[in-house]
Amino acid sequence: MKNFTSVTLSVFAKPEDDAVRLKDGLLALIPLNLEEEKIPLEDQKALGFNERTIHIFTVTLGKDRHVNAFIDFLMGKMNSQQKRQLLDQAESRLDADLVFFIRFDKELWLQERVLQLTDSGACYHLKLNVAAFPRKRDVALGIVTKVFKDGTA
Repeated sequence: MKNFTSVTLSVFAKPEDDAVRLKDGLLALIPLNLEEEKIPLEDQKALGFNERTIHIFTVTLGKDRHVNAFIDFLMGKMNSQQKRQLLDQAESRLDADLVFFIRFDKELWLQERVLQLTDSGACYHLKLNVAAFPRKRDVALGIVTKVFKDGTA
């Protein structure tokens, strides 16, 4: 059964950040060769606070095998305490469009390749579009619970 229709990963690079390092960190979060799999890495520029240019690097995984490979990778990188925390916070992490949001500490991933949940804005953003049918919140929460309890895509 399909649990997620797509996964979107993103990171913001402010002018004082090392954009190449942040982009490489984003690529390291994806257990696939983007070029071989023909998955685009988007680089958008936006005006931030005080008219500063911010890069927004984004990768969207839409094919089932890409999504499943990522979820399996994610489950392998997260410890049981983090999964339990996500389950405890599932209600607040799921929006009205049935997108489940997770943030991982940017510096810890860049320095040690360790995933640590964070509420900070200095993070790698992860959006999991839940494949709920019928398209209802309780169905989506059930899927999220199953995935983070079982630890598989």
